[in-house]
Amino acid sequence: MVLCTTQFSQFHDTIKLKEENATLKEKRDIIINKIKEKLPDEANYNFTIFNQGSYAMNTGIKPLDSNYDIDVGLYFDMSKNDVKPVTAKKWIYDALEGHTSDIKIKVPCVTITYQAGYHVDVTVYAACNDDGKVYLAKGKPGSLEENKCWDESNPKDLIKEVRDHLSDKDDRRQFRRVVRYLKRWRDIKFNAGSGKPTGIALTSCVYHWLDIQKNVDAFEGTVSYRDLDALINIVSQMISRFMDEFVEVDGEYKYMPRLKVNLPVEPRPELFEKMTSKQMVTFKERLGVLLEKLQEARDHSDPTDAAEILRTQFGQDFPVPPRSTTGKRAYAAPVIPSSESALE
Repeated sequence: MVLCTTQFSQFHDTIKLKEENATLKEKRDIIINKIKEKLPDEANYNFTIFNQGSYAMNTGIKPLDSNYDIDVGLYFDMSKNDVKPVTAKKWIYDALEGHTSDIKIKVPCVTITYQAGYHVDVTVYAACNDDGKVYLAKGKPGSLEENKCWDESNPKDLIKEVRDHLSDKDDRRQFRRVVRYLKRWRDIKFNAGSGKPTGIALTSCVYHWLDIQKNVDAFEGTVSYRDLDALINIVSQMISRFMDEFVEVDGEYKYMPRLKVNLPVEPRPELFEKMTSKQMVTFKERLGVLLEKLQEARDHSDPTDAAEILRTQFGQDFPVPPRSTTGKRAYAAPVIPSSESALE
């Protein structure tokens, strides 16, 4: 049996987003200053700023196309009854108009894109409501009226829930590593806009269903982690949770597989809801191939062959050890120790 522990450790170090892109961070600060300076008089509300998204949750990976992004949330001291959601987003658009040649009001945010390809997403929240909840401004000028709405959202709660998930810090590190592995697999196997599962959906699957995989040596007092087994565990769990639904596809009713997972915080929306039945079939098929390859790699006797199999799923950043160092001898690779340097 081969666990490819050294290779997974190197792979994680390669794909992990260790810090914000410095240039984009500078652009974000400029954007925030412009918003502060140029908000219209009608936007007479104080607001606080916070980072959100995968970087804030400590689950970010480096993008394959170097198209880095930063997600910025603005908590306005206003009620959702004070202003219409698209109007609030237009405040941001008007304040930034002319900053770049590509500023768009999208359904969940205002996106500012730079010529180099990276972008900043700014989301607007009404944070002072009688019910104590926070609401996200959704919709854009061309949206149907029913799609222009304030949608309950708890981004700060989500960030804390994901960052603090699991009481043991080393278990928590395996949780984050597995999220990153799945995100890179997704980027390799799915094109943008063609049924690509979202990062937060995959993160929520791991949050809800991963059983931490580790060895505990009570005699030595040591703990070591098995990331390949953890991946096999979560992919198996995801596949087992697909349920057949009787739905209409191309004018014909049939049973189609569907996976459902909820966000870990209120209002706990179902995160695969927007994927079509056909996209779900593709998703399940590709998860099945991933599981097959993970198991095949684990059952191999040679680390080079095993790593080559894993590279077919995780891309060229997954390292393959030279065959001369493996000697074609069967042995079990050492598991990842629970040390700060090896894990993070």
